[in-house]
Amino acid sequence: MDKKLKQLLKKGDVAGYLEQTGEAFTLSGKVVEGNKVGRTLGYPTANLKTDNISAVLPAQGAYIGRVEHSGTWYHSMVNVGIRPTLDMDHVTIEAHLFNFNKNIYGQEIRIAFLDRIRNEMRFNSLAELKIQLDKDAELSQRLLTTG
Repeated sequence: MDKKLKQLLKKGDVAGYLEQTGEAFTLSGKVVEGNKVGRTLGYPTANLKTDNISAVLPAQGAYIGRVEHSGTWYHSMVNVGIRPTLDMDHVTIEAHLFNFNKNIYGQEIRIAFLDRIRNEMRFNSLAELKIQLDKDAELSQRLLTTG
């Protein structure tokens, strides 16, 4: 990957990456178990263990995307980051797939990043995080169905 594309990803400009290359930036790997907080908030996530530990990652934040599982693409919202509200300290990549309710632990997925919707944020409570996730979900679904 050339330096200009890496810089776009470092800034979280996945839309710019798409514009430059004609293809969305993607990450692939197996779904691994997380701490299962997302499901308690109504947003279960597929936590990605990337195939390549040295993979270039987009900047920490929330994204809209699509996730491919078993040949089908699903609209999704994706978080890349340390989840500061949960006091985590390692970067995770997790995707909430809209209209999807399957156990896919251990299975391969591919995440296509389409646009960044916000920076990663710390919330004072899980209730505040839930409010923001509701807003992110509404925005993501609107952009994915109109865009």
